Amino acid sequence: MNLKVTIFSILALGFLVLTFLVNWMFIIGAVILMILNQRELMKHNKKIK
Repeated sequence: MNLKVTIFSILALGFLVLTFLVNWMFIIGAVILMILNQRELMKHNKKIK
């Protein structure tokens, strides 16, 4: 399992919790982490092929 992807996912979940509990602007952090996570996964898939 990719440690970087795992950390990004946990942080994104934390931002989602903050979105509902504190302020809706925390969703921006979750979206940015989601994009970074997707890039990391796509980079990993290219190495396999």
